[in-house]
Amino acid sequence: MDREQFLAQLLPLIGGQDNVSWHEFRQDNLYVTLKDASLAESDAVRKLPGVVSVTEGRSRLTLRFGTLRKQEEATIMSKAKNQSDYTTLVQTIVEKIGGKGNIVRATHCITRLRFTLADTSKADKEAIKKIPGVAGCVDNAGQFQVIIGPHVVEVYDALIAYTGLKSEAAVEPEEENAKKRNIFSRLVDTMASIVMPMIGPLAGAGMIKAILSVLTQFELISSSSQTYQIFYLVADGVFYYMPFFLAFSAGKKFKCNPYLSLIFAAMLVHPNYMALKEAGEAVKLFDFLPVTLASYTSSVVPVILIVYFQSIVEKFFTRYTPKAIKVFFVPMVTILVTVPVGFVVLGPLGSILGNYLAAAFTAMDAYVGWLVPTLVGGLCPLLVMTGMHYAVGSAQSIQRATMGYATILAPGMVCSNMAQSAATFGVALKTKNKELKTLASTVGVTALCGITEPTLYGVGLKYKRPLYCAMAGGALGGLYAGIMHVKQWAYGTSTIFALPVYLGEDNSFPHICIAVAIAMASAFILSYITHKDPVEELAGQEK
Repeated sequence: MDREQFLAQLLPLIGGQDNVSWHEFRQDNLYVTLKDASLAESDAVRKLPGVVSVTEGRSRLTLRFGTLRKQEEATIMSKAKNQSDYTTLVQTIVEKIGGKGNIVRATHCITRLRFTLADTSKADKEAIKKIPGVAGCVDNAGQFQVIIGPHVVEVYDALIAYTGLKSEAAVEPEEENAKKRNIFSRLVDTMASIVMPMIGPLAGAGMIKAILSVLTQFELISSSSQTYQIFYLVADGVFYYMPFFLAFSAGKKFKCNPYLSLIFAAMLVHPNYMALKEAGEAVKLFDFLPVTLASYTSSVVPVILIVYFQSIVEKFFTRYTPKAIKVFFVPMVTILVTVPVGFVVLGPLGSILGNYLAAAFTAMDAYVGWLVPTLVGGLCPLLVMTGMHYAVGSAQSIQRATMGYATILAPGMVCSNMAQSAATFGVALKTKNKELKTLASTVGVTALCGITEPTLYGVGLKYKRPLYCAMAGGALGGLYAGIMHVKQWAYGTSTIFALPVYLGEDNSFPHICIAVAIAMASAFILSYITHKDPVEELAGQEK
């Protein structure tokens, strides 16, 4: 059996590659751990060539290949042996964590046994790490975790049988510790989980935009050519219409109707709304609710906030609406309630805050000019996520028209973009996770060309440390650019290939080169030093 060909047939039936947390072929079996088991079409999987049985359980599929008789014989012969092995493993683990009397509660996630112990000091970490079948252990936030790997369900069942503890459903680590994390961390994790399913399209489209950027910079293709324009509109479409992708993903995350969520994405980028924005005239709902005509293309936070509000409204009316009219009444009333709140409050929130921020940056630029590039260099990823960079960009456009150069946004943003690229390359060099190494290398290149969304959402938000390192590096580079009064003399993108736009009446060009070098070097070093692969992923690879 060709494993690659089999996986190509299997993945569309289980929700695609993005729905797979871990998989491994072992002898005549394939073990697959899914993020969302409801997406798996088990009946269709059973009909795949060579599959004799499919076992489901706790977000995990076990596929067996070969002849049915052979599999049944193998199962009968190995069941007693495996159960004996798991019992021996459990007895050893329990002994090393202080005995049955020291265990208050036991649960598990996809790879770990998770103990609540009466006295954690009784657990012998070093001895536990040396137990055959244990990949490691962690004492985290009052919970003692023993890393088992893909056989954790079987080991947990043996643990319950041996200790007599109450069996509990599998938990996700994120859910288990959600209340113990600060609000910012929980918000970032939520956004990362919403964006992650579209990282593949983002990275692919970002690479096409990066290639086009390099080709135009070296004049190998003209940006006015039809070939360029066709490929650019296809690649840019993923970013321009990002609210659609995010709305659908957020709908699934918040457990509401994702197709209804698409309606709210559509209203943010509809041609008629864009026409209202271009007209620049005041718009009011019901003749008294003011609508802030913000830019929502390529935005992230506004549509997520709107869909979250949708989920609250939808669940409320679903609960209290008679079944006979639920099919049309719930969507109708959800739209009627969500649209005003979305257009008046939640959608323009980033734009409103961005206007105040732009005013503050403009004032600071006049008195403490060095501080503005520092703040932009450090906060740029957050500005992009919330859409505030549009307002800051407008303030810079006024500055450029008045002064003939730009300092408010451009120097800090180029330092930030290059810092994000360097931080991602630090992850790519440090990680032992093959999938992460490939992803980080790819999106690092796109960030180098000024397309930071794949880097920000695919690596930065998910692993956090690379984001913090990029923000620190961007701030340091921006600080140097601010101290040296760097000016952007011509309009250009925030990429390393567009640095010649800083050539002008002063020494801005060499200083922006130094600033970018500072940003990249500091972000790379910090990211390389601080990055740690998730223990669960490493445990799964070592098995």
